[in-house]
Amino acid sequence: MHDSRFSTGKSQSFYFPDDHLSMPSWFKGMVIIIAERGLWPADGLPVQCPSFCCSPGRTNCCCRRLLFSQPDFTGQKLQLQKAIKCYGHLYDFYPKYYCKMNFIEQYWGSMKLQFRAMGHITTMEEMEAKVVECLDDVSLLHIWSFILSFFLSIFL
Repeated sequence: MHDSRFSTGKSQSFYFPDDHLSMPSWFKGMVIIIAERGLWPADGLPVQCPSFCCSPGRTNCCCRRLLFSQPDFTGQKLQLQKAIKCYGHLYDFYPKYYCKMNFIEQYWGSMKLQFRAMGHITTMEEMEAKVVECLDDVSLLHIWSFILSFFLSIFL
């Protein structure tokens, strides 16, 4: 994680300085970061709500939710996003662990189905040739249907 910058322009480092006596260059942790922001309640906070299930509308039920509701956290782009954009490329991030919304996973699944139907393989060269053949056999129409179903699931 890199330093955060508040809307006022003030910077907050998430790591102890290099000359810190007991924890040089260590990550400060949520409690210290929240306390430095002046948001630590007198009765404290749990690190996270049970099973990551915060009450709807609450922003101060746990450390995780409190930090993730701060404007400088929500507006911060991932370093990967910055690097991709720096090189002039476009990016599209999908929800984690949800393969139905990732058309690449659908494409790969279609290819694996064809691969399994081809039968027994005896050599590595044969396997490589069949993988390429199966990848090529997934039709462009099929790929476009994955993409279309993805966008329809978002907007409908």
